[in-house]
Amino acid sequence: MIKKANEILDKVEIPFILVWEFMLILRMISTYSLIPSKFDSIIFTIISLVGGLLLIRNGVDWFQKRQRPSVLLLLFTLVMIVSSIVNGPTGLVANFKLIIWEVLFFFVVYELGKKNQKDLFKLVEKVLVFTWLILVIISLGMFFVQFKYTAPLDKLYYGIRMGFVENRLYGVFVDPNYAATISVVAICFSLHLFKEAKSKLYKGILIASIIFEFFFVVLSGSRTATVEILGITVVWVFFYSYYSKRTTVLLKRLVISSVLTVVAVVGLYLTMEVTQKVSLVSAKAVSKVIVIKSNDQDNISLDRPDTGEDSDISNSRFKLWNSAFEIFESTPVIGTSPKGILPYAQKNLPNTWISQKEQTPHNFFFFLLATTGVLGTIPFILFVLYNMIKTLITLFKMNTRNYKEYLFQSLIVLTILISACLITDIVLVNRLGAMMFFLYIGRLNSKNEKETSEIEL
Repeated sequence: MIKKANEILDKVEIPFILVWEFMLILRMISTYSLIPSKFDSIIFTIISLVGGLLLIRNGVDWFQKRQRPSVLLLLFTLVMIVSSIVNGPTGLVANFKLIIWEVLFFFVVYELGKKNQKDLFKLVEKVLVFTWLILVIISLGMFFVQFKYTAPLDKLYYGIRMGFVENRLYGVFVDPNYAATISVVAICFSLHLFKEAKSKLYKGILIASIIFEFFFVVLSGSRTATVEILGITVVWVFFYSYYSKRTTVLLKRLVISSVLTVVAVVGLYLTMEVTQKVSLVSAKAVSKVIVIKSNDQDNISLDRPDTGEDSDISNSRFKLWNSAFEIFESTPVIGTSPKGILPYAQKNLPNTWISQKEQTPHNFFFFLLATTGVLGTIPFILFVLYNMIKTLITLFKMNTRNYKEYLFQSLIVLTILISACLITDIVLVNRLGAMMFFLYIGRLNSKNEKETSEIEL
């Protein structure tokens, strides 16, 4: 009976991840927020129940095989629970709902990544690439016809913003920063799928995906995504060159890799600048032909008014980080609880920026400090640092067999990690970026990957 149940759950793993992935994609679309919340709640309740069954199965496996999940993530989960109880009863239900999703990321998604099922990752990549391509094409169409629509909506902080708003391409998405981050991930996925693509049509779609996602990153005005795409270019070019020149003397390898990296970054930056100019000229030409009434075709610009010379260059991030640290100082041990940062700030520190603007810290480190204190921050940061250092060492010492595959997986994790330093991501959220982070960091830790990738000391 137990064996049959495990076989069924094994078959459920891939559909579980794909459905959850697709629903997280839908949540990033502005108009999805107009659908009654009951629909979203029902779907995610089903997802959480299936995830709970997989969690129980994993727990039984750990007990029978005398294995254990990540101790650091277990400690962090324990702190979240304690912080929620101590800061309760207010927000207790909301906290435990969030903790459920965190547990599923830590002990189901991460563990599935460690299984290194090739079919799972291929399907995850295809779902994102093809779904995102459709959404980005629609969004780019909005830019070139200069479509704009805004409306207040309680569910969304800024309300609904669609099309080209405040000199940024929101397109069909709720937030251009998150959307641009996923576009960077989609570019990586498209490049990865391209190497195994056989039909010309499939290759053409993947090439189109890379081009359109790149255009969206540029037109979104997301500096976060700009840092991400430049950052992964540095890592990819350097280590790919380092691997290719493995028969060369070490010093020469490092010099060549560094020079090629600089050239690649400069080339990419210039390409982004040219893409901006070409897009602006094209949009002005298209809007004059298609749009019947428009008073500002000649004034189309990608200069963001919120980051100009007279504005805060960090777009209030420094104020949010400082505000989060103030909250941390007032409750340094266990924090405010995962969902308690805003209520706590409004009650105890009403003059802080977070209290006044009702925003999250936009940085996972400061978010952790404020919500889980030092007890929660230390184990999670150690988990991230351990994986960063191990991955970096592995990239420098890898065997030749799986180098490119391991490097690709590292780029996905790096993209989301950079994102989490500038917007709220990877932890204390139920977002697509967090799913990709734990799925691919799990893959980096998979037994098969270790056995075939790392050089024995």
